[in-house]
Amino acid sequence: MPIFNYKCKACGIECELLVPRFDSEAECPKCGSADLEKLPSRFAAVLNKGPRSCANRDVCPSAHKCGGSCGCGGH
Repeated sequence: MPIFNYKCKACGIECELLVPRFDSEAECPKCGSADLEKLPSRFAAVLNKGPRSCANRDVCPSAHKCGGSCGCGGH
């Protein structure tokens, strides 16, 4: 089930809700209102750049030759 961020237009709280289907109607957990605004998703990304990266075999000898982000699982 996808998790979506919402802001309730009735009471103003922001919350994350598990929604069974994309066309399902979500309800505010505080006041029960269905008048919710879907907020943009937040995400995090980790960038390994420079000499401190363990994808760099010179710095971290145990690093896989492809850098570990190819999906090969280090094989």
